[in-house]
Amino acid sequence: MERNWQAIQMCSKRATRTTRPFPFFSRSALFLATAVMVAFFLSSCTDKRSLEEQKHKLVYGFGQNFKTFDPAKVVYAQEAAIIMQVQEGLVVFDRNLKLTPCLATSWETSDHCNSWVFHLRPNVKFHDGFPFTSDAVKFTFERILDPKTASTRSRLWEEIREIETPDDLTVIFKLKAPNCVFPEKLTSSSASIPSPAALQKLGDKYATNPVGTGPFRFVEWIPDVAIRMERNPDHWNAKNYHIDKLEFRPVRENTTRFIELEQGVLDIADLEFPQVNVAKKSEDIVLQSVPQLSIRYVGFNTQKPPFSDKRVRQAANYAVNKEELIKYMFFGVGEPAIGPIPSVLPGFNPNVHIYEYNPEKAKELLAEAGYPNGFEASFWSYEQGIYRSTADHAVESLRKIGIDAKMQILDNGAYWDKFDTYITTDGKRYPTKEGVFDIFVGGWVGGETIDGFLDPLFRSNSSSNSSFYNNPEVDKLLLEYKRLETEEERQVVYKRLQEIIVEDAPWIFAFHGQLNTGVRKHVKGYVTNPSLLYNFEGVRLEPGGES
Repeated sequence: MERNWQAIQMCSKRATRTTRPFPFFSRSALFLATAVMVAFFLSSCTDKRSLEEQKHKLVYGFGQNFKTFDPAKVVYAQEAAIIMQVQEGLVVFDRNLKLTPCLATSWETSDHCNSWVFHLRPNVKFHDGFPFTSDAVKFTFERILDPKTASTRSRLWEEIREIETPDDLTVIFKLKAPNCVFPEKLTSSSASIPSPAALQKLGDKYATNPVGTGPFRFVEWIPDVAIRMERNPDHWNAKNYHIDKLEFRPVRENTTRFIELEQGVLDIADLEFPQVNVAKKSEDIVLQSVPQLSIRYVGFNTQKPPFSDKRVRQAANYAVNKEELIKYMFFGVGEPAIGPIPSVLPGFNPNVHIYEYNPEKAKELLAEAGYPNGFEASFWSYEQGIYRSTADHAVESLRKIGIDAKMQILDNGAYWDKFDTYITTDGKRYPTKEGVFDIFVGGWVGGETIDGFLDPLFRSNSSSNSSFYNNPEVDKLLLEYKRLETEEERQVVYKRLQEIIVEDAPWIFAFHGQLNTGVRKHVKGYVTNPSLLYNFEGVRLEPGGES
């Protein structure tokens, strides 16, 4: 198989191109060129996997960043999707976005959400043979909160006051303040439970040698080549997992990834916008497209002039034609955003102020704020991909109203690391430090709940609040909805929060994405998850004539 892989790599290199910003008129030409490239390389590259391998091994091609298996250090949504194959949490959202048991079988609160009791699944073992108990849960969260760990997610769990373990199968989270959505929060990949024995034995090396309770056991990780796993026959739900071997293969270039899917080198692949229409015409691929529970945005440094002035931020929102962005940059795939919350989530507020495309209104607001002739601003951007396309569109739009955004291009893999200088994991924030951005491009996959968007992105002391946004009323309401015990009560507060945040305009609310997955027809039962998580429960491999 390694020889086949090397051959495919050689063939794929001929298809690789550097992604650059394209003017709007060239997008159609790019689409046609992509289709031609696919046809050409399909005819010239013929290496395929054996039928026997296809019966037992599923290969998934992805294009995003993956840096660690340590749940305490997770940064990227891609990491969460892969981590959770090996390491599980207490609860999980199912395909219908319903909160369901995982390592916990039930949970309850008896003191108005000041504490939560979780009853754990019995007879579960980690892949290293050690039993899964309440001590492992306690160890996981105390490790995240320990400053020595330098966890990227410590602030997410700082509301935990104490964890009690009255017996092996009961764990009690005592909170500093009531939180009635705490169980939903435990679906975070950072709440996945690793083996305490493995963590203590391996130390920092655990990040590349994970041990959990998940349906797949870790085999090896060869950076930039493959992440390999095997079925866990001792999993508590093993009867519903039928794939013997699972491999995640990083294929950064979008066209190359689609070619390898079409050839059968990959069984499933994440597809980007240019490949969607080509995939629809394939005889061997089933295209799955679902609204993604995400937001793509252009953020502002709200604590540094000129974007500390709300009128300047609102002006920037009026300057961007979101429909044009989606039509020309993303081939019509996506939904224009009117705020931070995807419209498919319960509690979405359709009645917030809408920033219609109005460059004249934008210029009026700039003049009112004291910038009739515009100004220069620094703009941090990804090197390529959808973030770069979004940034290119924003730069051109802002230029038309007098904001001269000077783009600083950062490597995709190191982009968010750059923010650590100004927003540290221990809560320190430096919005006016030398070299800090004025504008940046960002995105967030918030999961299945509104809390997964509002709290981390707009709480003033959150390490994920990259705009340095600080509104005391928002902080107060973020605490208030957590104290409310019914979803109906919480939705009233959710909607008020959306109104305030949209009015404050810490971002240009750009668009909500669409997840596009190409699945070869011999893969049965796979369903694309709108949260970007991978679920292989019930999936079977039934190859036919491929060889």
